[in-house]
Formats: sequence, C-alpha cells, structure tokens
Amino acid sequence: MAILLIVLANVILLVTGQLLWKVALSRHPLKSVHDLIPIFLQPSMLVGCFLFAAATLIWFYALSKYDLSRVYPLQSMAYVMGAISGILFFRETMSGGQWIGLLLIVGGAFLIARS
Repeated sequence: MAILLIVLANVILLVTGQLLWKVALSRHPLKSVHDLIPIFLQPSMLVGCFLFAAATLIWFYALSKYDLSRVYPLQSMAYVMGAISGILFFRETMSGGQWIGLLLIVGGAFLIARS
C-alpha cells in the first residue's frame, strides 16, 4: 500500500507541474530561443519546476525502497491523469483510440499493483 501512495504522490506532483507548464506556455508560447527567459520567469513555470523537482525527490525515495520493475510501470498513471487533466482544464478532446489506450494503461497498472 505504501508503494501506491508514494507513486501517487509522485504522479500528482508530476501532473500538476505539467499543468502549470501548460498554463505558462499557453500564455507565452515558445516561438524562439528569445522566449525562454520570459517563459521561465512566469510564476506558473517556476512553481511547475518546483513541483517537478519535488516529484523527482519522491521518485528517488521510491527507487531506493522498491524494485524499478514494479514502480516504473505504476508511474504510467501520470499519462492517464495528464490526459484527463488536459480535458478538464484545457477543454482538449480525445479520440476513441486514445481512450482505449488510457484504459490499457490503467489495466496494466492495475495488474502490476496486484502482483
């Protein structure tokens, strides 16, 4: 159970960081190298970087305690949460094939979590 909570914390931080990066890049799209400094100075970009760093520290802890073959597939839930977050927060759409792909990811993660 602890492994699931650790990976869940990692995934939540990763996805929240991605959401904040998307907000920053929606406000100031990256068109050239000259856009990098203004993008990196946006608060949402900075907070997203902080969350990504925190997620990495949690990931280091997970790798030190559990087998890579067990925790890494569970981290795939970040793809699922990221896709659903895109729909909820940015009104993005997904095709039927994309939904099937997400279900396969969830099914695979479930099988790994049970074993």
